[in-house]
Amino acid sequence: MFALGTPRSKSRYVNEVLKPHPNMKMLDVGCGPGHILDYLPPLEYTGIDLNRKHIAFATERYGNRGRFMVGNAADDLKQEAGAFDIINVSALLHHMSDDECTSLFRALKPLLKPNGRILTFDNVWLPKQRAIAKMINSLDSGLNIRTPESYILLTDGLSLDVETKVFHDLLRIPYDHFVMILTNRSE
Repeated sequence: MFALGTPRSKSRYVNEVLKPHPNMKMLDVGCGPGHILDYLPPLEYTGIDLNRKHIAFATERYGNRGRFMVGNAADDLKQEAGAFDIINVSALLHHMSDDECTSLFRALKPLLKPNGRILTFDNVWLPKQRAIAKMINSLDSGLNIRTPESYILLTDGLSLDVETKVFHDLLRIPYDHFVMILTNRSE
């Protein structure tokens, strides 16, 4: 992945989308081995993933920088209502059904502080998409790559302000990524 530009893409995603500040409280849903910590300032980090091996690796490598849990964010973090400034959901939605995504968003929203943000990052189908991007999407293991409109529909009825971005230049190959920035309306 390094040859494709992954470190640069992660750095840009963190700086242009996540925009973390020191001492923020961040939840990383589907954190994998926790490599995003290489790009984050010191903050209160919680990573959760279903993959025990990823969590074991993350705990060994980054255990002094955060808390790591094997589990499902929708079920295992209810006790942390109103706790997080940022919830990162990166490269996960295109692996989930519409119902699973909607349930996830419903479960994550109560975990946000007022004006907290859920940030998503996934590959996307676009009109007039470059052939190589279409080919790579078709080879992806995620069976639910969506159009921008279909990703946005997953948030209907949640009282979240939705901002979107499309990146065409994060990798060294022609490829497209869709980002949603979902802000919890102050109540």
